[in-house]
Amino acid sequence: MQKYRAVIIDDEEDSRSNTRSMIQNYCSEIEIVGEADNGPNGKLKIQELKPHVVFLDINMPGMNGFQMLEGIYNRDFCVVFLTAYSEHGITAVKAGATDYLLKPLMLSELQNAVRKVVQHYETKGGQGVAKHDDKNLVLINHSKGFTLVDFKDIVWLEASDNYTNLYLNGQKKIIASKTLKEFETILPDTEFFRIHRSALININFVKEYSNHEGGEVILSDGTHVQVSKARTQEFSEFIKTKSVSPK
Repeated sequence: MQKYRAVIIDDEEDSRSNTRSMIQNYCSEIEIVGEADNGPNGKLKIQELKPHVVFLDINMPGMNGFQMLEGIYNRDFCVVFLTAYSEHGITAVKAGATDYLLKPLMLSELQNAVRKVVQHYETKGGQGVAKHDDKNLVLINHSKGFTLVDFKDIVWLEASDNYTNLYLNGQKKIIASKTLKEFETILPDTEFFRIHRSALININFVKEYSNHEGGEVILSDGTHVQVSKARTQEFSEFIKTKSVSPK
C-alpha cells in the first residue's frame, strides 16, 4: 500500500494529538511526517517535508490557515481543513480544499477525507501532484451539517424565505440555510442566471423557452420556471451568448 505523507498544522496541542491518534490508528494510508503549531512554522514544514496532504487548522493566532496558504505558490498538496467554526466552509472551498472537517473530528468524516486524498492521487496516475480540481465544489450548509456539491450538478435554486431549495441533477433536493442572494454571489455568473427574484437557474440545463404567460424556462428535468418581465430581454441576450449559431 502506498503511503501518503501528511503534516498536521494546528495551534492546539490536544487537537494535534487527537488528529494524530485517529490517523495513526484508523487511516493506514497516511504517514504523519511532521507537525507545526502555527502558520509560519507550518510553511517551513511543508517546504522541508513536501507532504501529499496537510491537515490544517483555520483559526490560529498571528497567521490563520487561509493566510498561510496564500503565501505558498505552486501548491502541490491536498488540504483538509480542520475547524470548530462552520462559517468558514465557503472560504475553504474557494481555497481549493479537498475536504473541510468540523471539530471535534468524527472518525467516519476523517476517513472519508482520506479516501478523497487517495482518490485524488490515484486519478492523477500516482504522480503525487495535486492540481486542486475541486474548485467546482460548493459547500451547502443545512440542518444536519453540510454537503459538498459540484455546482455543475445544480439544476436550479429557489428562494424560500431565509433558506434556499437546491434542485440537483438526478431529482435530489437540498434545503440550504443560506439565502438565494448569497448563492448568487458564490456561483459563477457565466453559468447561473437570476431569471426571477425567487429563481436562479443553471443555463446548462435549459431545454426550452416559452412565451407562455410572459415567459418561462423549461429545464431538462421538466421543471417550468417563470421568467420575470423585467429580466426577459436580458435573459434572451444572455442565452444568445451561450448558443452556437449555424454557419
